[in-house]
Amino acid sequence: MAGGRKGREMVDRKFSLAAICAVLVLLCAVAAQADYKAGQRAWEDGRHARAVAQWKLAAKANDARAMLALGLAYAKGLGVPQDYVEAHKWFDLAAARGSARAVPERDALAIDMTARERAEARKLAQAWRPGKKRAATVKAAKRKPAAKNAAKRKPVAAKKSAKRKPVAQKAAKLKPAAGKQSWQTAEQKRLDLLWPAGKEFRDCDFCPQMVVVPAGSFTMGGESEGPRRRVTVARRFAVSKFEITFAQWDACVNAGGCGGHRAGDRIWGRGQRPAIYVSWRDARSYVRWLQQFLGQPYRMLSESEWEYAARAGTRSAFPWGAAAGRNRANCKGCGSRWDGRKTAKVGTFPANAFGLHDMHGNVREWVADCWHAGYRGAPADGSARTEGADCRKRVLRGGSWSDIPWDIRSGRRMSGRWKDRNSKTGFRVAMTIEP
Repeated sequence: MAGGRKGREMVDRKFSLAAICAVLVLLCAVAAQADYKAGQRAWEDGRHARAVAQWKLAAKANDARAMLALGLAYAKGLGVPQDYVEAHKWFDLAAARGSARAVPERDALAIDMTARERAEARKLAQAWRPGKKRAATVKAAKRKPAAKNAAKRKPVAAKKSAKRKPVAQKAAKLKPAAGKQSWQTAEQKRLDLLWPAGKEFRDCDFCPQMVVVPAGSFTMGGESEGPRRRVTVARRFAVSKFEITFAQWDACVNAGGCGGHRAGDRIWGRGQRPAIYVSWRDARSYVRWLQQFLGQPYRMLSESEWEYAARAGTRSAFPWGAAAGRNRANCKGCGSRWDGRKTAKVGTFPANAFGLHDMHGNVREWVADCWHAGYRGAPADGSARTEGADCRKRVLRGGSWSDIPWDIRSGRRMSGRWKDRNSKTGFRVAMTIEP
């Protein structure tokens, strides 16, 4: 009788434990879903850092959708610094949990990574465990009773600490470096608060609207442009959301700047259409006028900064995919009503993931670099290439209303003489945020 009762009690206890575990798993799943959805809402509102924080909570509860979202955030550098290793890790984890979309994303990203980076990402994915931090806390709490025996072990501890004194002295010497690192971290946090990626600002009513672009790395070059190379843009910077418009150009001329050059418009209209008939020298004069008028570090983009901003974390020919599609840009064969006829008003087509409009088509855009036939010997830090070539020719990017789709790709480059003015060419500006 007693044995039968004990057996039933054991079965009841196991059943209760199983029921409790099932309830806990269900609660975790519900919490993970709530965190994932909260992250989605924050992302749609443009609060990328908040979205990443919510997705990390969901990922701790083993949510594959949150892991995929984190991979995309790290790949694009939105809400977090761009980090291909971290992105590959999250794609790997999402793929292991059944996310079909994570596999092509991971494989496409791997093309732009070194073997060492891929190995590091796999190692991080293998070491990652759901709720790892929480588990560590519980483990530490369980070990608390061992502290009762600490008094008995005092002599040994004292003996060990005495032996390790030189190491402690050595650690003391390293304190200044740690202090410097903490200062850099504080400065980085301050910049993150002041200039988060995606922030928009305008310094005056007739100034260009600027968008903060995050720091990050990308593979520069296209299907016929090369050699392809890895470029790291180490510091965030701001880029004008639209191409410089006639309204902005005319403001410069009316204020006595831009050499007094009243650019023609071919009777297409002025106002919010991109300024045309401006040479590289004209673009530089506009930037200098902004610098003097506002006292802010406005400048022209470098060629690598332009491609980084145009790609916005993508690796395809266009930020929306491999083909030009229809009505996504203004070019000769892009399916818009302005194709091959004239410019469209700025902002007519959707922005890329960095919030920048018309990086493809409408007008070709001057950048700071002198023309070189290829990328051999080009800097890999995002800076402009202004030596070692005939600087009477400058680089043009993005293609125009009269160019075919092939010529408006992210990787496509053209050249123009620095004093050329025509109806196909305009420009946009940048501003230094982190010196």
